[in-house]
Amino acid sequence: MATEITMPQMGFDMTEGVIANWLKAEGDAVKKGEAIAEIETDKTTIQIEAFSGGVLSKILAPAGAKVPVGNVIGIISAAGETVASAPKAATQVAAVVESTSGVETPRQPNNAAVNATPVARRMADELGIDLAKIKGSGPDGQVTKTDVELFSATPTMVVPTQTTGRLLASPNAKKIAQELGVDLRQVKGTGPEGRIVRADVESVAKTRTTQPVSVQKQVQPDKPAETTTATPVTAVAATATPAAGAKRRSLTRIRQTIAQRMVQSKTTVPHFYITVAVEMDAALKLREQINDALKVENLKVSVNDLVIRATALALKRFPNLNASFAGDAIELHEQVHVGVAVALPGGLVTVTVRDADIKSLKQIAVEMGGLALRARDGKAQPGDMGGQTFTISNLGMYGVESFAAIVNPPDAGILAIGASIPTAVVRDSQIVVRQIMHVTLSGDHRVSDGAEGAQFANEVKRILENPWGLVL
Repeated sequence: MATEITMPQMGFDMTEGVIANWLKAEGDAVKKGEAIAEIETDKTTIQIEAFSGGVLSKILAPAGAKVPVGNVIGIISAAGETVASAPKAATQVAAVVESTSGVETPRQPNNAAVNATPVARRMADELGIDLAKIKGSGPDGQVTKTDVELFSATPTMVVPTQTTGRLLASPNAKKIAQELGVDLRQVKGTGPEGRIVRADVESVAKTRTTQPVSVQKQVQPDKPAETTTATPVTAVAATATPAAGAKRRSLTRIRQTIAQRMVQSKTTVPHFYITVAVEMDAALKLREQINDALKVENLKVSVNDLVIRATALALKRFPNLNASFAGDAIELHEQVHVGVAVALPGGLVTVTVRDADIKSLKQIAVEMGGLALRARDGKAQPGDMGGQTFTISNLGMYGVESFAAIVNPPDAGILAIGASIPTAVVRDSQIVVRQIMHVTLSGDHRVSDGAEGAQFANEVKRILENPWGLVL
């Protein structure tokens, strides 16, 4: 019996993905659990596995296709089995990919049936935006004016089309393409059967040019205006003419997403910052005892795991920090899902420990280890990313003592964690050495205020300084 391969949802906010590469060609035998394709999302590139064994009988969405979540991208069938015509959804995807322009023809949006505020609906109609594509942040998922404004500010990435369903490139070519920021779908291969080799990538990197635009220099008194050229303005920021010998590197998809989201956050979210110093001696001693007990299971609890648990417990006491700004209301989340920033070679992604307030330290350690490993290996699973209600960013492993992070929308706050540093402090009129860790809360001032933020940060401090509450 034929099995449909669909575009997976790698996070609650994911609506579509790009077929980066097919690892199997039509007619190839596949085993259950074997990687068959690479999917590129806004946050990462992951491999999808076959849910059944057989033959990859049809590829319905070729490399380079942008496919909505849930649409069929291929079919696995038994050897010799006849596969019927392609599903309607897949046919629509193929039609988009095979269009001469490579850009989907916009359809007139039907916004009347979408749950949205009158202002949001009017704005969407004026801008030609399909409200069905926007995840609403209002009550019951209602789309608000802010949602439309954020959506309209998001740069659209046009993905080049490709005539073949499989992208052939040598491992060396893939490596150098990543280093140089070259999109392999834009490279014509000169190797056997059109395979992309290192020289092809280097050639594209050398010959890439930008189209200059005409600008005017400032007019000086008694002098006519001069016309000159400058580097074009991108969707993220204007750039100056590169200095002699400088190289330009195209933004990767993940870097584009980071740039867009951080600009949105800093320009639309009024930040406030609270820093507290946490005495970590007791927490570190408890961690050592826990890890001694877990040796037989080959498990370890990290400082980050302690912080995740402490943050989750503090959020239960201060629900305003476990919330989101929803335009004309504040959305208080019933569940506590703690997002954790994970560094990848191309940028940062946020993995999510769900229901962190009701999980033990051991459960958090096991889950967080799997989440981070899959993210770094490009094997993230549905639900690994997105849907967080609060975020933690930890740079302590890099020796950073203190820093302030940028709020990760739609969260109301993010906690920046520094390293535990031996520090001379005064206790009972005596100078003693304590392990001090600085914790900085960045909060959304539309949702909370400095006084409440200080209480929350001090609650995290209290829990970590009295760490038995983490295991009881």
